[in-house]
Amino acid sequence: MKYLLKPQTNLQLLFKVIAQLVLLSVFWWLGCLLHQFVFHNISAGILGMFILLLCLFTGLIKLEWVELGSQAILKELVLFFLPVVVAVVQYKSLFLKEGWQLILSIGVGTMLVMVSTSLCIHYLYRLQKYLRARKRLNHSTH
Repeated sequence: MKYLLKPQTNLQLLFKVIAQLVLLSVFWWLGCLLHQFVFHNISAGILGMFILLLCLFTGLIKLEWVELGSQAILKELVLFFLPVVVAVVQYKSLFLKEGWQLILSIGVGTMLVMVSTSLCIHYLYRLQKYLRARKRLNHSTH
């Protein structure tokens, strides 16, 4: 009898992921509006991500509301790089002439992203550890 319920839960999970993807798209759309009318030099995706981050920090949006949708996007991240590969094939002669500059900038950019991400994670982990210790200390003194 349990196997009859499994498709329904999978369908509910699919609808939940779709709803979260729509919510994430709303943040991207808000970023597009900000880019169009206010911040012309900042990418719409970055602006949308900052709006989402602000909403998460202030508690307007709960992490559970976007977590599954975010994981779904990250699982399919490789699909977002297909246009780049097509462009490299299309402009092969340019890539062969000046490709070293592109490879160097990609390498340096990747290293900067890795270092900044690891530092952010390190310091956020330390902050989280400090806040937990402080919370335990406050609970033990009361």
